[in-house]
Amino acid sequence: MKTMHFAERLYPQAKLENLLCEIRPARGVIDLSIGEPNVPLNHEILSHIPDGFEALARYPKESLQQTLLETIRDWLCKRYSLDTSSIDVQAQITVLAGSREGIFMMPIALFNRELQQGLPITVAMPDPGYPIYQASAENVGAKVCCITQAQIEQLEKLALNERDTFSEWSDIDLMFVCSPNNPTGEVLTLQQWTCLIELANKHQFILVADECYSEIYSEPFKPLGLLEACKHIGNNNFENCLAIHSLSKRSGLPGLRSGFVVGDAKLIKLIQGYRNYHGVSLSPIQLKGSEAAWADEQHVTTNRAIYQEKFDVFTKHLGECSAYQLPHGGFYIWLDVGGDSETFCQHLYQNYGVKVLPGHYLAVSDKVKSEVRQYVRVAVVCHLGEVEQVATAIKKSIAFFSHSNVVGDHVA
Repeated sequence: MKTMHFAERLYPQAKLENLLCEIRPARGVIDLSIGEPNVPLNHEILSHIPDGFEALARYPKESLQQTLLETIRDWLCKRYSLDTSSIDVQAQITVLAGSREGIFMMPIALFNRELQQGLPITVAMPDPGYPIYQASAENVGAKVCCITQAQIEQLEKLALNERDTFSEWSDIDLMFVCSPNNPTGEVLTLQQWTCLIELANKHQFILVADECYSEIYSEPFKPLGLLEACKHIGNNNFENCLAIHSLSKRSGLPGLRSGFVVGDAKLIKLIQGYRNYHGVSLSPIQLKGSEAAWADEQHVTTNRAIYQEKFDVFTKHLGECSAYQLPHGGFYIWLDVGGDSETFCQHLYQNYGVKVLPGHYLAVSDKVKSEVRQYVRVAVVCHLGEVEQVATAIKKSIAFFSHSNVVGDHVA
């Protein structure tokens, strides 16, 4: 059977649209199927963006890029308790047009020479997880290796030499991890980070941490990051390690298309060399806006408080559901609905106008697709005034399912 090319495979949200296309909801639609932040724009940050369109008539000035890199370094050092001397802004940070660009190009940028020579590479990734990890691997014909959260947790119980028997770590060339995780909300512990860094250094694979949800959490439990974990174990040059960050979730600015990758200088050099030709440069407007956003922490604190209010309401209404768990980070609820998730999504949409995403749409392997068939991902991105309505709708739908017999794709 011919394997479907990633560009031919429906993206999860498009697949959901097909699932719901013939349903007419009973009320107005609240779309929680996509992780588009819904927080107030910070006008202080916007005021730093150049007026008019004159800036678009010029290539970005090097000085603007340098100032942004220094601002990013200062943010990283403050956020992860690093010394400013530990990060060389020219050698260890590269600006990206959003985290998606960085993730998608990572295999081809880091293994371009090997791929040109026809050498196979293996890319490991979370399962379930962000679809771009799988697409980035398939784009270069790489073998896909799936890593579940349960496997990560199991690593803590094994000595370094025993971990080799747990999985084929020596086959991996590049590994994506996501903490806080999309969709589960799990956050890696220091011990789990340590295990992964040790494995990366022993087997010489590249560990790439997608940390775009790092600033959305319940105070004061800020998630530990890869660079911080490297510092704890003495990997001060971040050998074989890269971390990707973005303003999309942190600052509620997904349309700015701004992020960065930081870490091992030899890897950053490969990425910079590839991007010189790949060429997704940020305009002066993006650079100035990004600088202002990374320099300001108050709007991030405000956004975090808004998410906390929303989660408080969800917890009030769903806390008694045994399947409900407050995420450790990020703004997704990963929920076992007690029945076929596609049927649940259709019911929720038809009766309450609420869109959520079937969990198995984010799974990679057939095994995990089967295991998460009863899960949905709820992006907590509705307006605060809509949260009670959404939580009540989800609670009623779960109750409906628990008292119904699910037969195939229909509720009897």
